[in-house]
Amino acid sequence: MSKIPNDPTVGKNSERLNELAFSFKKSQALAAALECDLFTSLSKGASTPIEIASHCGIDAETADRLLIICKAMDLVAEVDGRNVNHEDVERFLVREAPTFFGDYLRFTIGVEYDEWSGFAKTLAGVSADKPYSKLYEGDLDDPERARKFTTAGYNSAIALAHRLAKRFDFSRFNHWLDFAGGSGCYAIAACERQDGFKVTVKDHPNVIPVTKEFIVKHGLEDRITAQPGDFLKAADFPDDCDLISFITPLHWYLRDDVLATLRRAHTALPAGGGILIVGYMLNDERSGPVDPAFYHLQAISEGHYTGHVPSGPEYVSYLEEVGFTDAKYDWLLDNRLGLIEAWKPA
Repeated sequence: MSKIPNDPTVGKNSERLNELAFSFKKSQALAAALECDLFTSLSKGASTPIEIASHCGIDAETADRLLIICKAMDLVAEVDGRNVNHEDVERFLVREAPTFFGDYLRFTIGVEYDEWSGFAKTLAGVSADKPYSKLYEGDLDDPERARKFTTAGYNSAIALAHRLAKRFDFSRFNHWLDFAGGSGCYAIAACERQDGFKVTVKDHPNVIPVTKEFIVKHGLEDRITAQPGDFLKAADFPDDCDLISFITPLHWYLRDDVLATLRRAHTALPAGGGILIVGYMLNDERSGPVDPAFYHLQAISEGHYTGHVPSGPEYVSYLEEVGFTDAKYDWLLDNRLGLIEAWKPA
């Protein structure tokens, strides 16, 4: 066996492998702490197990055990005799914080834990046949589930939406169509930061009522419209938009469906129109990063390949194949989400 140059694991014990094998315990403990609002209780001044138990509605012994594991995972620390949240926990996992996304983590941990359980059994006999039709992300046919999913998506993505609005000049366009726009957070952030354009957000019919609530909450009803729409259907592409975006749905689909979707966008756009993709993206070497690689592997389900995470060069090749030009890519969220844009020739 050839030696790996500068292998950082040489001379180490099995701790790294144990960490990989049993990391699911950490996610479940985090979900439990979020479920009872332990971090919010600490932010409001609770410190002892009895105080935490009173706030969270659990037994003091249970609170003590949760507190111990949260300290062990560097989520909570003791300062001057009191238990307090670490900085990132205080910022993102305290319910009243403007950047709170604990509900998103609770929702996603539950869904993904079920999907990954017994995953090794799915690897044998995978068929290259086209998978059964499915929604782009989760089962949104249940209105209550759609509401939870959409609300959690808003909480987790609104900060990233503002980052995109800083990076991408939406004001160059007149009418932006955001497919699979979910809560509308990307449209909301862009409209709050830039003037001169209007947006149509399209998504599943059960998502749209929640989208409209967020639009109203931000007072943007005059600039953002929300409608049911499916990017797999040519009839749902209007002919009056000069920017079309796909923000995080495309990795749930295989290459043929993605190419067909991009062709529909190319047909619908006027000469000089733009296309914007934000999506999970592998690096140029297709050796990671870890998070996109997880999604790439996870897209083996029920005996089928159900999705594909492209690299940056793959995204560019897709766009060029259907007729777009000047395609380029970069990281929007380092080692996770790529920002890809291109133009329909004038």
